Amino acid sequence: MWNLMMQPMMRWYYRRSYEPETLLADDFSPIPEVYRLCTVPWIASCTPVCQSTALQMIAGHYGLNQPRRYFDFLMGFTYGASDMPGVGFFPVGVDPEKGLKEAAPYLGLRCRYLVTDDQDLYLQALHHFLALEFPLRVPLDMGILYGVQESIPHNEVLIGYDSRGFEYYEPVCRAPANCRPVHMQPGEIGLYVPNERLLKAVEKESTLFKYPWRYILTYLEPGPRATDLKPIWQRNGKALIGGTNFGTHYGATATLHLADQLEKEASLVDLEKLELSFEIAAHVRCENAAFMHEMNGHDSRLQTAATCFEQAARCFEESLYILQHSFTGIAQTHHLASQLRAAAAAEETAGHIFLDLAAA
Repeated sequence: MWNLMMQPMMRWYYRRSYEPETLLADDFSPIPEVYRLCTVPWIASCTPVCQSTALQMIAGHYGLNQPRRYFDFLMGFTYGASDMPGVGFFPVGVDPEKGLKEAAPYLGLRCRYLVTDDQDLYLQALHHFLALEFPLRVPLDMGILYGVQESIPHNEVLIGYDSRGFEYYEPVCRAPANCRPVHMQPGEIGLYVPNERLLKAVEKESTLFKYPWRYILTYLEPGPRATDLKPIWQRNGKALIGGTNFGTHYGATATLHLADQLEKEASLVDLEKLELSFEIAAHVRCENAAFMHEMNGHDSRLQTAATCFEQAARCFEESLYILQHSFTGIAQTHHLASQLRAAAAAEETAGHIFLDLAAA
């Protein structure tokens, strides 16, 4: 019943936030039968942060070579957390689809989000935009892509095509992907997916998120460059502090909610999935801290924010250790909850610093 009530709200959110453009058949001109881009670096890590890594690769196509933490900040991707009914806790605070559109202007780019329900038109569009020398970010189900049962929301970067399928660069080289973390120069031979499997994976992703369309592609084109970071500080600050909306907890509120759940009903929490979330959280908070140091200049507030992220990273590292080595009783549960509350306090402090920077 809850899902049925939420569906109209989610459809409204998707259309308002993603600003989708419907693909039309008469938009396309003749293209080569086979084409591949040789201007995109292949960047992949073992940390599941596919959206910002995909943006990092596409930015590289335009000569914008920055570490991933730069794109995380512009997207807000690794700032904050969420705890959603039926999904659980994950250390991502800003919807990456929305974050991608908001980050693009700071790179001198404009994000185009194109949708259709017609699979033939979709394949034609993928060929068309690749032939126009746009690397394409495609959201899809990683489980379908690599032939495993588990559904894994994911992104790939398409760089070429032939009549049977597409060449792509994988941004996350850990199971189920069969590749190793890399940072290759443009032109490297990528992975390959047949048309039918790509279509099935993209459609499954749309089903998972209940999008009001079946097929999606995103590309970035040159556009006006934004320089005022106040909207980014404000969005990321709010993401860190968080709150509760329609049953979903965000930011520090999400971390506190998880701490309460573990103390009250730990048996209802998917501890195996939580290990991955803590692993990601510890890694990205360290990178958030590194980015604050890089931006520091003469503003002591950024140094304080960096310290907060470093503290949160240590708390998540300790939380991961507890789960993996000593999660056996009430004392360990309370210790784990205590670490999560300390992480939440540190991130809330960083969030208020960000809001101060936005208001300056």
